[in-house]
Amino acid sequence: MSKKQQILQAAIELFATEGYEKTSISAICDHAKASKGAVFHHFKNKDELLRAVFVRMAEIINEVGDSVSAGNEGLSAPERLACLLEQIFESMSDPEQKRYYQFDFQVMSQPAMRSALQDLIDQRYQLMMDSFQPILQEIPSADSVVDAHMLIAEIDGIAMNYLFAEGDYPLKEIQQRFIRKYRVLLGA
Repeated sequence: MSKKQQILQAAIELFATEGYEKTSISAICDHAKASKGAVFHHFKNKDELLRAVFVRMAEIINEVGDSVSAGNEGLSAPERLACLLEQIFESMSDPEQKRYYQFDFQVMSQPAMRSALQDLIDQRYQLMMDSFQPILQEIPSADSVVDAHMLIAEIDGIAMNYLFAEGDYPLKEIQQRFIRKYRVLLGA
């Protein structure tokens, strides 16, 4: 892992657990085992680091979509939708990726962070819409715009509940039921 990646990872972990406002550059340096010079070599300031963290999250969303697209040629639209949803849930259940979801919650619940990242939030949301809409357009009973918004909202809600669950959260069972529900809803 490069020094820049170490700094990004440390920032993600600290922003997710401590919040952006409470996380100092010094704390990020300590956590990443990097000097302030290294941090400022890669990032002009803390705000630029915040934006880089959010961009990294969008890259992960793209990676999930790309991995699904690559392996799904020849599948029907309902099968591609199920595969995409399975990949999203797999990503959600990955302990390392859980930090990204925690960070995302911090961003969405802190008005200053949300305001600073609004353009990136909008871009990421559009990436998600772009993942769902082409598949949904091929399903006759689907309303590609409305159903894509519904899918994103429900996935966000499940992710938030998963983040704050104490003990054993039935994520795998929720995944299976969620996919079944959309197959029935869309007549697929």
